[in-house]
Amino acid sequence: MPEHELARLRQAARCRPTPVWLTGLFLGLLLLGAGVFITGIRGDAPLRTWQAYLVNLVFWTALSAGAILFSAILTITHAHWGRALKRLAEALGSFLPLSLLLLPVLYPARHLIFSWVDHPLPKKTAWLQADFLFLRDEAALLLLALTGLALICISVQRDRRELAGNPDPVRAQKAETRAVVYANFYGMFYFLFLSLIAFDLIMSLTPEWYSTLFGAYYLVGGFYTALATLFILSLLAVRKMDLGEFITPVHLHKLGKLLLGFCLMTGDFFYTQYLVIWYGNLPEETGFIIARINFQPWHTLAVTVLFVAFIIPFLLLLSSRIKRKHPAMLALCLVIFSGMWLERFLLVVPSVWQGPAMPLGIAELAISGGFLGVMGLCVSTFLRIFPVLPLADPLFLQHLELEREKEEGR
Repeated sequence: MPEHELARLRQAARCRPTPVWLTGLFLGLLLLGAGVFITGIRGDAPLRTWQAYLVNLVFWTALSAGAILFSAILTITHAHWGRALKRLAEALGSFLPLSLLLLPVLYPARHLIFSWVDHPLPKKTAWLQADFLFLRDEAALLLLALTGLALICISVQRDRRELAGNPDPVRAQKAETRAVVYANFYGMFYFLFLSLIAFDLIMSLTPEWYSTLFGAYYLVGGFYTALATLFILSLLAVRKMDLGEFITPVHLHKLGKLLLGFCLMTGDFFYTQYLVIWYGNLPEETGFIIARINFQPWHTLAVTVLFVAFIIPFLLLLSSRIKRKHPAMLALCLVIFSGMWLERFLLVVPSVWQGPAMPLGIAELAISGGFLGVMGLCVSTFLRIFPVLPLADPLFLQHLELEREKEEGR
């Protein structure tokens, strides 16, 4: 690549300072959520606060882990089309280490959240022990976070050297080889450990119920949510970071096709799980589904989730044209994001809450806003410290060369 092109690339990839008002907004959301959470657990109905916390913990953990998986998949497959999106995905993944700190916060509520703590099931006593559960889940998140951080560190370190004007092509190539190894381990850990999180923190809320597919359903849904969030962040990067030259309509169209694929996959896992339970009609399996589709207020929420998270996105994403329209895709991805949060809410809360009305109000929104504030601070800090484009990534440079040759050919 010509030197003047590299200089222009370095200028485009420079770290982006976060506007003061945006940092203040994220910090305000965090403080508001923390205040509502502390007030709630000390109030008359702490269960409602704790279950909202659990919903957000499993939602944001899967989203963050799924964002790193996107970067890992690009590395494993040596795909060059999405390299411009890689740093944005890694920014979303910067939340994952915080899950290590957020999970132990749930420990004091174990008697409220997990019925088996006070009423153990004889057949599952060895596995369903509170100390053992939190210990193994912490170990799983630790391994997943360390592998993800190693993958991110390899990626950003070579870019910082390039941005500082100290490129080392040989060292960069060796780093790419190491990244492939870490990416493969991360992919395996993602499937193993997020399945464990799903079994322990969601499925065990109804200890009599079990589903061998539930772990896969949870982690695929997490990746689906991560893709929708990455699409939102990509649109903001084009508009607010002037990255339209590198994140083109072609990138967004391909990301939209990937989003459609995992919309289908998540919906397929949902239907497959439902079909097997319906056909088997076993009491230990049907109770989980019946509680959510046969009784109010959960029936209305279940239908809403079905349309908002799956049917509407599927029908709209079939259109090639809509994938290239920024306002339409921004709105659709926000709908998917909201629908998947409601889907996590539907998985968790009916297993814990026994009240007649749906516990979804200002308190839940405030706690969710607190988690959003944490994620916003993580992403903005990450992009303030590290280059926003993987300018030392050989496949990113190769992709730019191919695009330049296509333009010259026209």
